[in-house]
Amino acid sequence: MTDGLATTILIALVGAAYVAATRLRPWPALPWMMVGAAVVILARIAWEPTIVGALHLGKTPVFNALLAGYGIPALLLVLSAFELRRWPDPRVRNLLQALASLFVLLTVAIIVRHAMNGGVLDSAVPTLGEQSIYTLLAIGGSAIMMTLDRKSPSPVFRYGSMVIGILSMLSILGAHLIGLNPYFSGELLGSIPFFDLLLIGYLLPGFGYAGLAWYARGKRPMPYVTALAVTDAVLVFAWATLSVRRFWQGQNVADWKGFLEGETYTYSVVWLLLGVLLLVLGSRFNAKSIRIASAVLVFVAVLKVFLIDMANLQGFLRALSFIGLGAVLIGIGLFYQKILSGKAGAGPQQETPVDIEAEPGQTA
Repeated sequence: MTDGLATTILIALVGAAYVAATRLRPWPALPWMMVGAAVVILARIAWEPTIVGALHLGKTPVFNALLAGYGIPALLLVLSAFELRRWPDPRVRNLLQALASLFVLLTVAIIVRHAMNGGVLDSAVPTLGEQSIYTLLAIGGSAIMMTLDRKSPSPVFRYGSMVIGILSMLSILGAHLIGLNPYFSGELLGSIPFFDLLLIGYLLPGFGYAGLAWYARGKRPMPYVTALAVTDAVLVFAWATLSVRRFWQGQNVADWKGFLEGETYTYSVVWLLLGVLLLVLGSRFNAKSIRIASAVLVFVAVLKVFLIDMANLQGFLRALSFIGLGAVLIGIGLFYQKILSGKAGAGPQQETPVDIEAEPGQTA
């Protein structure tokens, strides 16, 4: 009797009505009706992602049929999961939490996709700006799930936060660094330096992963936290490197433009400075992973000076490159000597392990 948007919303309302009926009759089958409604809605979305058809969707950002078709079922699933948070069957409780999380992320992603592509939903490859919004949403979603897990412990929130984080890190490798990298794609960065595509594509996600790694310490396994910190370092390195290329080449940093002599020297300077900064941060926060990243970056810069700068730079720039490298390496040596002498003066100390929250039913 209904079609399109009305059918999608009514299916969600019927499922929510069954959940509301649990206040009158605690029948085990009632919550599963909401799960069934969510599955039917997912099938409808897979069949027609626009809900109402491409010709009737419209191009108005946010306030269109997608907001109601995706958002109302998402809201009803969130309310259902909250209503059944103390339901005795953990299977349906966890499943509703997972479906609510999925629908919320799906709603935000589809609205962003619609707004970034002029009101058209198709199979076109997203731009770096659009992909960056998805990455930032995933970082925020992972942090929200960790917060929910602390307030109301659940395996859905516990493992879901890590799954979202891992998938976002894989998207960094596949999209930000390779597929949508302006160096390979030739996408223009924008006319305003710093406030450009590199800011939203690399620096902001880098800060996001740094904050997520800090928030996850003591709450998630250490390898996962280390992976977040490494992703942060890689994104900041990519931002610094592409920013150097933008300084010399303008807003088009495509690979076909080659490299200028001054540009080649600037890479060495920036990488060494970034390595020193990571060393200071790693020592300040006593983070071994950051110190290792600093050592790797300095080693790469040293190799570049000897293998590339020596062959391509001429005269003054070649001498300046070696002098600068020597000064930085001496400074790093003195810095480590100060750290080691400080530890020797303080005497042997046992490293304090990071407290990890105990799961329900376990002893910390």
